[in-house]
Amino acid sequence: MTPSTPQPRAQREAPDLDAEREIDLRSYLNTLVLRWWLPAAGLVGGVAIGFLISLSGNQVWTAKTTIYLGQPLSPTGAVQIQSPATNPSVVGTIIHSHGALVAAARQAGLPVSKLNGHVSSKPVSGALTKLGQTPLVQISVTGSSPRKIQLAANALARIVIKNTSHYVSTKITSLKSQLDGYATTLGTIDRTIAGLTKGAGSSGLSTTDRLIASIELSSLTLQRSQVVDSQATARQLLQVAQGVELGQVQASGVTKTTAKSRRNTVIVAALLGLLLGIFAALLWDPVARVVRR
Repeated sequence: MTPSTPQPRAQREAPDLDAEREIDLRSYLNTLVLRWWLPAAGLVGGVAIGFLISLSGNQVWTAKTTIYLGQPLSPTGAVQIQSPATNPSVVGTIIHSHGALVAAARQAGLPVSKLNGHVSSKPVSGALTKLGQTPLVQISVTGSSPRKIQLAANALARIVIKNTSHYVSTKITSLKSQLDGYATTLGTIDRTIAGLTKGAGSSGLSTTDRLIASIELSSLTLQRSQVVDSQATARQLLQVAQGVELGQVQASGVTKTTAKSRRNTVIVAALLGLLLGIFAALLWDPVARVVRR
């Protein structure tokens, strides 16, 4: 009788890995069904904790004010000139100065400590112009009170415009004085013309007096025309100075910048609680066996 030879190892029946995996998954599901109260407790606890966290957390707001620094021109308005208004970096220097922070905090009703370290500035993306021309600059203030930080941002914007517009402000004052002078001169000329016209029509004047009056009227009329031209030029320069050269506040607004909201906080906390409950249910039996040993 021939002894039986063992089958080669390669011919032995291989274990069914899919069946073992199915058994493991089924056991996990059975454990979760048996300990269902642990994931449920984790979910409820996560919702409660997330809600409490959302109530206790402070919301952070950002107020943004966009300013146009202005483009100074020469007195005749023909050539652009360099000034603090053509250098956007001057905005950061001004808004971080102690004097500007104190003034803005006073106008907004905030302590200076709430502004110190919470203000910034940057050129508006996409608004950079050619060399020598002024871009738009955005001033940002962060804090927990939207109304007060918006007041602070607007106050800082006005301080920047005031400190960078000395030349243009002086130019505007000078042009207004010129216009007042031209108006006074025109009033004097018009009264003189009216008097000469009335006198020239009088029948008591001699031919020589009428000729002299006519010459004076012609001279005054020419002078008046020149004053009117100068007045129109000054008025145009004033419009350019006020609309182009002088800095202006373009826009302002405030938005909430915290990455988390109450809903997001509750959802994340609920998911974390659910995961912790699932882990607790799966580890319940292994931990219990270890404790019993």
